[in-house]
Amino acid sequence: MNYPLIAAIVTFLALSEPIQAASSVMKFERGSHAEIYTADNESGLLEIEWKGSSDKFLAAVGSSGETYRALVSFNEGPALYYENSASSTSFEVYYTLKIENDTPVVDCIYGNIRNAQNGVSIRKAVCDLNYPLISDYQNLIFHYSDKWIGESNIVNFEKLISEPSQPVDVPVGSIGEVNVVLRYDTLDDLISATPRTLIMHGAASQDLGTAIAFFVYDADGITPLGLDVQRCSETHRLDRLYTRQLP
Repeated sequence: MNYPLIAAIVTFLALSEPIQAASSVMKFERGSHAEIYTADNESGLLEIEWKGSSDKFLAAVGSSGETYRALVSFNEGPALYYENSASSTSFEVYYTLKIENDTPVVDCIYGNIRNAQNGVSIRKAVCDLNYPLISDYQNLIFHYSDKWIGESNIVNFEKLISEPSQPVDVPVGSIGEVNVVLRYDTLDDLISATPRTLIMHGAASQDLGTAIAFFVYDADGITPLGLDVQRCSETHRLDRLYTRQLP
């Protein structure tokens, strides 16, 4: 299979920098308190205000070369978005934020990554990090993504382009006796990054369709917590499915 050609096609299709406003202000209610996030995309400054306190982070947002970072709303909460088109492996990552012990921290990392070698999608997350926010927060993803990419390098799509073509299932992870896989029915599914997510338990299965589903780990990157399914692409609203909710 011509993996370099496939990788070039999917990389071109996956990378498109969003339109970036000069500045943005977002307010989120947390119980009886409000948090205000202000991002200046020209200076790169991010300011966070909460309960009479505030903190500023230099070089936290804005574009630099082929790297793009922005303040966004993710699953009804604040997050920082990171996209890197400088690498042949494309990264689209959301870092959710919260205030913990009077300090802004990264709570979860949600990564939607395309493997440069074979084009397979890697949709995984890590939660309960409580990692103090710093200006180069985007490097947090690499503590986990190197392993994820290495594991996905072995995926072979020969059956997908053979005659007759056959679907290819890519293992994602297991939650107890439940297995989560990405199913590619056609080559178009691979090129457009629209595999179906299937949940399998013995002979039973559940098809979640082409909605993006993140397999979520604890902060150790090993212990599975569940599966977060994106129900709205505009607001990035997630529904978490735990083992007891799976078939």
